Amino acid sequence: MLFDQGKLEKLVIYQVLAEPKQPWQVIEDKGPYKVQVNPNSYTLNHVVNHHYRRGQGITNLEEVHCSTEPTKLEFEFLFDGTGVVPAPSDIGDIPVVGAIDSLLNQDEVYNVEEQIKAFNKFVYERDGEIHRQPHLLLIWGTLTFPCILASVSYRYTLFKPDGTPLRAVAACRFTESRSKLETALTDKDQSPDLTHLREVKDGDTLPLMSHRIYGKTDFYLEVARVNKLVNFRRLRSGSQLAFPPVNKEAKR
Repeated sequence: MLFDQGKLEKLVIYQVLAEPKQPWQVIEDKGPYKVQVNPNSYTLNHVVNHHYRRGQGITNLEEVHCSTEPTKLEFEFLFDGTGVVPAPSDIGDIPVVGAIDSLLNQDEVYNVEEQIKAFNKFVYERDGEIHRQPHLLLIWGTLTFPCILASVSYRYTLFKPDGTPLRAVAACRFTESRSKLETALTDKDQSPDLTHLREVKDGDTLPLMSHRIYGKTDFYLEVARVNKLVNFRRLRSGSQLAFPPVNKEAKR
């Protein structure tokens, strides 16, 4: 409980099935990818397209809805190989403990070029099984964003004397992408009216599991309270959690 008070939540990216049998079905043997340094900010872009028509003898234009584009998410994050910033790890997210862990693993060098290759492989490279880029789920705090990568560019800002990159900034742009199942559940906007029991799988987080049940992450603190979880950020694989009925109107 002491360390839990100061835990730093990192932005996490999961690979998910394109057409799952249940919402947000994570591919367990791939990832997740956890960023080394959280973004300073992110931007959500919502675009609605209209066209305008004018009737005969009418001065004003009539606005007609044409389409609504998928939401775009943009942010930048840092790759740092100077040793100042520890590599991402489950232990390293906890102050003091993370500092001790980084001291014990000083021989493990965070190689910026190798980490960029790993990130590209996870979010960008074409998957031979589905013949396209992977479907992703980004989770950070209350942000839950199902998407595909639209673009990524790298700006190298610090180098060793021999030119080897020591620091780089990734500028990412993701486009919202929901499966037919997720879209149907979102359109119905219905939350469960019965308590559900779910088994915790490797890689599960409470916000992720809450989103599977309720379609949003807002209720994960209520789930933690119902299940009397002291440290809800570290779920035990194989354990059972109860997801009770909730009032969606209360969170709007």
